[in-house]
Amino acid sequence: MSLVVDVSVFIDRLFIYDEKRSSRACSLFKLIDKKSINIFEPQVFGIELASQLVRRKPETIARKLYDEIMNKVITIDEIDYDLLLDVALSTACRAIDTFYIAAASVVSAILASADKVMVNNARKYGVEAYYIHDLNDYSALISRINQIST
Repeated sequence: MSLVVDVSVFIDRLFIYDEKRSSRACSLFKLIDKKSINIFEPQVFGIELASQLVRRKPETIARKLYDEIMNKVITIDEIDYDLLLDVALSTACRAIDTFYIAAASVVSAILASADKVMVNNARKYGVEAYYIHDLNDYSALISRINQIST
């Protein structure tokens, strides 16, 4: 099993704005680490992550967090333009979301997100996706991950 994890989940893990959101994100990443699951990300993830981090932390700390996270993910350097276009035309989703949905499609991964709209569009495209802040979705995702033997 492979995962694509939207940057929103990483932000919920790193910054506590809502205790429940952060707790779910933390638990998810602990389980991912325990099960040694690969996290794949579209190349744009790094830019989105950097911009989110530097809005919340001084640049030196943002760079350190960025490096730590980027060392733990596998970046998909190129996603076919025609696939991105197909995702966009099939779902009418935001441009940035097309990259995450397409990345999940390319590596046959599950998409985990703290963005309900992205999850709905991923499902519309046929990607298995979970909105981690819906208790039913979160429980289903955790169950799916727990099925993996370590």
